[in-house]
Amino acid sequence: MIAATVAVFLWRVPATYTRIYKNGILTDTVNIAAVTEPFGLLIEGSVEDSSNINYNYLEVEHGRIRVANADCPDGICIRQGWVSGGLLPIVCLPNRLVVTFEGEGSGFNVDAVAG
Repeated sequence: MIAATVAVFLWRVPATYTRIYKNGILTDTVNIAAVTEPFGLLIEGSVEDSSNINYNYLEVEHGRIRVANADCPDGICIRQGWVSGGLLPIVCLPNRLVVTFEGEGSGFNVDAVAG
């Protein structure tokens, strides 16, 4: 029960950095804790087994990020909404986009604390 409570708490603690991967390649790193003006990022590329170009449009604000638009067929990444950190990344499987959270409060230091 204690472990579940700690996991829920860590899932909601804001992260400092996001790392954005397309096809497994790091494309951008954003310090979301330092964002003072909202901005957008267009992540484009083709999936390795396709010649079609696909895209995800990310919106970034102070302390949070979301996929605002994408051409993926299911739109799960869009429905995930704003994320400010935690243990779970933002993932768009059809477009092979992954946004991870790192830094203070991201939950990545759980193993070090648990020992």
